[in-house]
Amino acid sequence: MAAPIVGTDYGSPSLELSLSTLLVVNSAAGSQRLLIVDDEEALARVMERTLRSRGYESDVAFTAGEARKRFETTDYALALLDVRLPDESGYGLLEELRKVRPDTAVVMISGVDDPELGRAALEHGAYAYLVKPVGATQLYLMVVNTLQRRTLELDHRGNLQRLESMLGERADQMRRAVELQAGMLPVSPLKEDGFEVAANFMASREISGDFYDWYRQDTGELVFTLGDVMGKGLPAALMMATARAALRGSSGMEHLDAGIKRAGEVMAAALEVNHAYVTVFHSIFDPRSGELRYVDAGHGHARLLRGVTGQETLPVRSAPIGIFPDSLFGVGKAAMNPGDTLVVFSDGLLDLRPDLATKDVLLPYEARRAGSAQELVDILAQGSRTRELFDDVTVLALRRL
Repeated sequence: MAAPIVGTDYGSPSLELSLSTLLVVNSAAGSQRLLIVDDEEALARVMERTLRSRGYESDVAFTAGEARKRFETTDYALALLDVRLPDESGYGLLEELRKVRPDTAVVMISGVDDPELGRAALEHGAYAYLVKPVGATQLYLMVVNTLQRRTLELDHRGNLQRLESMLGERADQMRRAVELQAGMLPVSPLKEDGFEVAANFMASREISGDFYDWYRQDTGELVFTLGDVMGKGLPAALMMATARAALRGSSGMEHLDAGIKRAGEVMAAALEVNHAYVTVFHSIFDPRSGELRYVDAGHGHARLLRGVTGQETLPVRSAPIGIFPDSLFGVGKAAMNPGDTLVVFSDGLLDLRPDLATKDVLLPYEARRAGSAQELVDILAQGSRTRELFDDVTVLALRRL
């Protein structure tokens, strides 16, 4: 057996191991097979016997070609490669192993104590570079440390793969939620006999907490809604879908407050689980008479434009849905004349236009003079698509023609 020496050991970890570490290593040694590739048969056999005496089984190859055949049939935990082999350089075999067997740790062994060769080995993916002759203790501790490092790297790689898989699933869920939201929003603008309605919507993230809806009832009235779920991500998307479905199933000109209450009951469980609530402006408009009935459940951002010069706030307010289980929702009423426009927007617009936080402030002159409902909402939401948003921006307009 080669005598121990104080040799050069490029890239290897500390050789000091605790007793507990050695016990763990010895218990796992039998399950990890090694390959020794060296054209010096006597040295290769010595290393094989040394490692077997410490619990590690090894195969021996004397050429690169023989090593390749071994790798085709056996998954080795560690390969000890001689730098100089009779049929090719050990560095070429190292590069090939890193591609075809990336989970195999490789340690280069050389009879030349050359720092440049050691650095080249590490740069090509070797775990360490040892200089012959290698002592029994040095060989054993090098194997133990290398296999420990390999185990840590495999665990880390597995954790990364699991994380990537989780992120992929999350991204797929987000994509489906985005598609769900996009499919639920009505096409803007809508212009029919007696009115036009339009929206400008920009989400601050993939999933929006804002939602809006409009549709004609069989009786001819237009249902017009803007809501804001206090929350983001997938829970907000699911609650948004629940809120929209509940409000669609609970609208009636004469019983608007009862419909909102029923919608709150439908959403109660989801709101409680997610510690959330919903603010909503929910209204029904009769384009024949101009009558507007509404419930403002904690929303508060609605303006009624009287032509170009006049502006009113809608006074009736109630608590948001989900705050109090026994909330009463007041129903407000307003008359819209031809040329009047109802403008409703979410909190996010105040980041772009903080002046609108004061309800008595008139909407910008260019918005009040807009030739269409779509032009109006586009003017108010200007900048939402170019600035970083901290909240969703939604602006709706309903104009009586």
